[in-house]
Amino acid sequence: MNKKTILFSIAITVTTVIGSQPSGNVSFMSPMRETPSLSASFAELRADHFHSGIDYRTGGAQGKDVLAIDEGFIYRIAVSPTGFGKTLYVRHPSGYSSVYAHLRSFRSDIEEYVKQNQYSQKSFSVSLFPQRNQFRVERGEVIAWSGNSGSSSGPHLHFELRDSASEDPVNPLLFDFGISDRMRPVIDRVILYPLTRRASVNRNHGNAAYRTVPSNGSYGISAAPIPVVYGEVGLGIRCWDTFDNSSNRCGIYSIELFADGLKVFSFTADRFSYSETRYINAHIDYAARATSGEYIHRLHIQPGDRLSMYDGHVGRGVLKFNDDREHDIKIVVTDTQNNRSWVTFRVKSLSEPPVPPEEVKCSKVLPWGRASDFTADGIRIHFPAGSFYDTVWFNHNTRKSTDGFLSAVHSVHDETVAVHDRFRLSVRPDTVIPGLENKLCLARINNRGNISYAGGKYSYGFVSGEMNTLGDYAVTLDTVPPSVKLSFATGANLSGRSQFTATIRDDFSGIRSYELLIDGEWTLAEYDAKNNLLICRPEKSRLKENTLHRLQLEVTDNLGNITVTNTEFTW
Repeated sequence: MNKKTILFSIAITVTTVIGSQPSGNVSFMSPMRETPSLSASFAELRADHFHSGIDYRTGGAQGKDVLAIDEGFIYRIAVSPTGFGKTLYVRHPSGYSSVYAHLRSFRSDIEEYVKQNQYSQKSFSVSLFPQRNQFRVERGEVIAWSGNSGSSSGPHLHFELRDSASEDPVNPLLFDFGISDRMRPVIDRVILYPLTRRASVNRNHGNAAYRTVPSNGSYGISAAPIPVVYGEVGLGIRCWDTFDNSSNRCGIYSIELFADGLKVFSFTADRFSYSETRYINAHIDYAARATSGEYIHRLHIQPGDRLSMYDGHVGRGVLKFNDDREHDIKIVVTDTQNNRSWVTFRVKSLSEPPVPPEEVKCSKVLPWGRASDFTADGIRIHFPAGSFYDTVWFNHNTRKSTDGFLSAVHSVHDETVAVHDRFRLSVRPDTVIPGLENKLCLARINNRGNISYAGGKYSYGFVSGEMNTLGDYAVTLDTVPPSVKLSFATGANLSGRSQFTATIRDDFSGIRSYELLIDGEWTLAEYDAKNNLLICRPEKSRLKENTLHRLQLEVTDNLGNITVTNTEFTW
C-alpha cells in the first residue's frame, strides 16, 4: 500500500464548480484616468463577506473623474448613508455590467434625476431604476466623480464587474484594465488544525502555527523538529498579494494544497454570488478573526460550507494521518498574472493516538445540518437548519450583571464560533418598568467588554430578536434620545454659504430616521453616517434668499426616542 492510499483512507470524491468565464474578445477601458493603483482586490477577505470588486486609490482626494468602461446604459442608481454610498450601475452589450461606488457626485443630468426622486420620496436614501435608454453612456465618458460616501474608510473608487444575467460579481483582474502586477504573493504563516476529538498536532489537541522562512524563492516553515500529526488534520494559510504602484496587502486569486503530490484542495476567486458571500465565515479561521482580527484561509472545507469558489477537492481537503511515515505538504498561491509562491514542508504521521481524546463538556450538541432549540432559565434560543458550518458542542451559562442590565448576562456559547443564518434569541428581563416596555432591547457584550445594541422587542415576558453572532447577551433599557448640534447659532446669517451641517449621534441604539423641515417644507439633507453628519445645501430654486427661515430637525433612534430642534437663520 503506497503513501497516498495510507494517507487517504476514505473514498476519493472530486467536485468541480464551473462558472462562466470572461470572454476572450471582451475589452474594457480603465474607469480612471490615472495609472491604476489598487488598495484592494477581488474576493479579499472581509468581515462577513468577500470583497466584491477592486478598489482604486485616488491619492487621498475626492473628485477624480470616473469613466464608463464601455458603452451602455445606467440601469440602477443608489444613494445610501452606509454601504456603497452613492453608486452607479451600468449595463454593457458584452453581457457584463459595471458598478462604481462610494462616489461624491453623478453626471449632472443623473444628479438632477436623483434629487427629484429624493424630494418626491422625501428621503436621502433612494434606489432608482431608470428606463433602459434614459441615461446612455459612451466608452470613456465621465459619468461621476470619485468620493468617500457610504461606509468607505477613505477616498477611493470601488469598482465591480458583474455577469448581467445573474448579477454575480466576477474578477475584474481577469480582464485587461491596465493594472500592473509583477509581484509574487506572500505566504506568511501555516497553521495545522486537529479536526476531531482524537486528532492531534504535536501530541496535543490545539492548533500549531508556523512562520514561513524564504528558501530559494519559495518558502519553508520554521519547524524543528518537524510537526507530528495524528488523525484528521486540516491546514490553514495566511497570505496576501501586492500590486505594482501600491504597497497595500491585497487578497489572493488561487490556493492549491498538495499532499504527497496529490492535489487535495483548490480555491479560485473567479466569481461568486452575493447569496453565498457570508460563507466566508466558514472559509476562514473565524476564531482567529474574532480574537485577533487576522484573516486565515482554511484549506479544508467544513461540512456546511457551500462556497462555490472551491473548484476541486479530495475528501474536503481533510488529511488523515494514521501511519508511521513522513509526508510531503505543498501549498501554492497564485495571482491572476500567474505570479506564484509556494511553501513546502514535511509532517511526521503517527499510527496510534499519542494522547487520549479531547474531553468536551457541553450543554447540548447542535448538529450542523438540523434545526435546534435550547431552553434554560430566562432564555430561549432557536437555531434554524443551516445556522452552523459544523456540529457545535453548545454551552450556556449566566452571570450576574455588573453594568446595570435588567437581566442576568447570558453566555450564548462563544463568539469565536461563526453563525451563518440568524438565530432567534429571547431573554427574560428580571425587571420591567411599566410604560417603558417598548424601550427594552438586547445588548451584546463582546470579549473585550464593549457593549453594543443588539435589537429585539419585548413581548410575552421576553425580549426577542434575530442575532447573527454568538456571545454574551443581556436585557437593557434605552430611554436616551439622540443628540443634535447645529453648525450655527440661532438667528445666524448664513448668506453666501453653500451649506450648513448638523452633528447627530445616538450612543446606543443608533439613528433610525431624521427629517429636516425649513419653513415647514421637507428639505434634502445628506447623511454621512460614519461621521454622524447631516449636510444641507440650500438651493435658490427652493429657498428664498436674504430671508429669515425657520428650521426644524427631528431625529429618532431605533427605540423611538426623539429629539426635536427648532431654530432660525437667514440665508
